Formats: sequence, structure tokens, C-alpha cells
Amino acid sequence: MSARVLTALRGALPSLRNPSVLGPGRGRRRPRTSVRSGPSVPAVVLRVALVLLCLAAGTALATSPAHWWLALVVGAVLAVRPHAALLTLGVAALVGMYAVVGSPGWQLPVLVLVTHAVLRLGAVADAVGWDGHVELAVLRDALVPFLAVQAVAQTAGALALVLDGAAPVPWLGVAATAALGALGWALVRGLRAGTRP
Repeated sequence: MSARVLTALRGALPSLRNPSVLGPGRGRRRPRTSVRSGPSVPAVVLRVALVLLCLAAGTALATSPAHWWLALVVGAVLAVRPHAALLTLGVAALVGMYAVVGSPGWQLPVLVLVTHAVLRLGAVADAVGWDGHVELAVLRDALVPFLAVQAVAQTAGALALVLDGAAPVPWLGVAATAALGALGWALVRGLRAGTRP
């Protein structure tokens, strides 16, 4: 055979060096895709944090072993399935424990902090599977709005403790709540406007 015929045959036959010509599953394997991301934490850590937050609420609110068990069960359920409906029921259970304890005091600020943290952290944990990871940047971005809402919520809680049965005019409590609501609305609106592209 001449060199011309060999060159023509090589051009007509698929090349073994080009795997895309051979079709899928033949030839050399293509490299796997890798995604680079920032530092992250396993999703299991977020779920364990939900249990610890519920136990922190138990520390503040538990007056009997039954309360401790309730806080532990709520935390375990939320860790296994942090769905929005279950998060709401879990927070309702913690608030119910506060209602049973009765005397408002230092427990109210702890409850406000813990319930808000459970709702925020549970929403992130619900979006990630058990074997997933959450970038620290996601948690860091959620921290500023969390602290802003906490500032308003803790102020409202402190005002509720101060005005508990001591308001000279009953409408003073209503006016203070309305003012805090307007402040919270303006603050959240400002945060949302700042996060839009």
C-alpha cells in the first residue's frame, strides 16, 4: 500500500485518540467535574446544633424531667426532619414550656434567641441533605439579618418584661408594640433592599 492510501484510510476511520468519536462508554474516561467552594461545614453539624439549641431552651425552661425530655424529643425530631411545619411545631412546644413555667424573667430573652435561631438554622438544614455541606459564607450572610431581627426582638421582650402589669396606661403597651413593629418592618425592608442585586 502506498502512503497516500494509508493516509486516506486513517482519515476515514474514527480515531482511537478521540473518545467523543467512539461514543459514550468507550475510549478514555473523561475527567470528573470538580466544584470549588469556600470553607464549609457538614450538614450533620447543623442538625446537631438544632438539638443543642433545644437543649439550651430546656436549660432555661425545664422545671421537671418531663420538660427535659420534651426539649430533647423536639430537638431530635427537628434534627431528623427540619421541615418548616415541624420547626413551627417545635417552637410552639418550646413556647408552651415557657407558658407553663410562668414567671417571666431571664427565660424570655433566652427563648426569643433560641426559637429564632432554631427557625433560621432549621431552614438552612432543611435545604441540605444529610451528606451535604453548607458553606460558611452562607451562614455568615445570614448572620447580619439574624442579629438585626434579634435586636428588635430582644428590645420587644425587654419592653414586655418592663411593662408587665406596670404600664400606667394600657394603651402604652399597644403603642410601644406598634412602634417596635414599625421599626422592625423598616429594618427588614432596608435589609431586603440591600440584598437585592
